[in-house]
Amino acid sequence: MKRLVWSIVLVVALAGSVVSLSAAQTGNGIDPEALIGQILMVEQDQSDAIRDLVFDAEYVEGEEKDGEFVEKVRFTKKVYVRYLADTALFHEEYLEYYKDGELQSDKERDKQAEERIEKKRKRNARDISFSMLQPFTPQWRDLYEISYEGVVDERGEGAVCHHFKVTALEKVDSLINGDFYFDAESFHLVRVDFSPAKLVKKAMFKLNDLSMSIAYAETADGYWLPRQFDVEGKGKAMFFIGVKFAGTEYYSNPVINGGIDDELFEVKDGL
Repeated sequence: MKRLVWSIVLVVALAGSVVSLSAAQTGNGIDPEALIGQILMVEQDQSDAIRDLVFDAEYVEGEEKDGEFVEKVRFTKKVYVRYLADTALFHEEYLEYYKDGELQSDKERDKQAEERIEKKRKRNARDISFSMLQPFTPQWRDLYEISYEGVVDERGEGAVCHHFKVTALEKVDSLINGDFYFDAESFHLVRVDFSPAKLVKKAMFKLNDLSMSIAYAETADGYWLPRQFDVEGKGKAMFFIGVKFAGTEYYSNPVINGGIDDELFEVKDGL
């Protein structure tokens, strides 16, 4: 509660500067480094207040055909995140599996879940437990070029936002390139559109394009949490057969600091 109060005090204290920042569409008079400092302070405040999160989630996957999205599979899940000092633990529980609109058996659901969790592990794929503000932190800043693009109101879910462009200085799969949109009043991340600085290229599979986007929303308690994760990509697999995929995961009913059983994160196969 004290940390939440401090966030409110911080926003009030900076209210005058927020007005001037929002009015300066070209970025004139804005110190990007000071703005990043404010963003990191607000993020740290929320991180200190949240020990764990549980979401209801629904993941929908399909492909574009003739300009329209066609659903192929859908999963309902429970998503669990526990935040530690320097990392986060993630677990997802698959509840239902639909293929072409039809509910599949528990056995088939578990098979699909195991395969997807293993693919995620091998590809070192990101999820909502990953700290998207990592490029802005002192430990990682030297690996990126960060430019302030000004104030925008056409992005960020209708909010007036500060726009930063992040570019990795090296093409490695542990870094990202992206556009970040921060709410001009609260300094919280509203939306990030990003992609790996280097795409997966293996003997039997090659990614030609991979783009992701995470949208955040404010809760009644004043926290900003993920509400939607979009992914879209193109590639070639096996004997140069084209692969085109798209998926969206929706998060709802967040439970903050409700407590999570330690054993949940000890299950090796993730099921």
